[in-house]
Amino acid sequence: MTATKVTPLNPAPEPEPAVDEAGAGARRPVLEVDGVNKVYGNGTVALKGADLTVRQGEFVSLLGPSGCGKSTLLRIMAGLGEVSTGSVKWWEQDYNVVGSKGRKLAFVFQNATLMPWARVRKNVRLPLDLEHAGKSPEVDQKIDDALDMVGLKGFDNSFPRELSGGMQMRASIARAMITEPNLLLMDEPFGALDEMTRNKLNDDVLRLWKAKGWTIVFVTHSVYEAVYLSSRVVVMAARPGRIVDDIAIDEPYPRSPDFRVSTEFAGYCRQVSQALERASAMGEDRKEDQA
Repeated sequence: MTATKVTPLNPAPEPEPAVDEAGAGARRPVLEVDGVNKVYGNGTVALKGADLTVRQGEFVSLLGPSGCGKSTLLRIMAGLGEVSTGSVKWWEQDYNVVGSKGRKLAFVFQNATLMPWARVRKNVRLPLDLEHAGKSPEVDQKIDDALDMVGLKGFDNSFPRELSGGMQMRASIARAMITEPNLLLMDEPFGALDEMTRNKLNDDVLRLWKAKGWTIVFVTHSVYEAVYLSSRVVVMAARPGRIVDDIAIDEPYPRSPDFRVSTEFAGYCRQVSQALERASAMGEDRKEDQA
């Protein structure tokens, strides 16, 4: 099989509805990863046989030990990296899909990646500047709405250095929101934050996810964060990076802080932790076989 280059930036025709004619419960795929392998030039196998389907409205977390290829897979999902073999489809098509109405994706990196010389408002409107949106009351209102949604109203004239780490991540999420994405990919955005700030941002993301109707793929190292946020937790093993388990978190939304101290939450955390231990053991067994 020849390598597939991911180039998802050109406009396409209007998308089909996200729901099948069979009914509201039959949600169509937003993202399909089929047999994706990623091998670097030095021979390192970053991903092997990755298969994953993410449907409209799901919140899917990727969880696994360091070096299992979570971030590599997420970047491939975003079109920021090429596969060696296999394919990636957005909205059931290969190319020229992302960018049309109803088919937009945004990426939130591990760090806020804000421009330090620019005020928050300028950082948030960056995607609109790249689209040559110009200046208008409509654009200003869109920026105001994004800042308000993430709790940064009144901080639009601040520089990033004047914000806490949590507020910087809020600005990064607002910058992603400004594009009105349908698919949001988040690469461990809260890993460097304290627990209280992290929990608050978890709740904020869930609120925005429901309000905006997003589909989210979220990379994390935290079992607790994955269980609290997700409708599904996908567990990966390393050496080579591969998907080894897919666990449904069958609990209703919205999820309150009470869920974090419930027996149901503890049970799911135990189930995911056991899957993660098996995944880690797979990597260790492979290292011993190669020794």
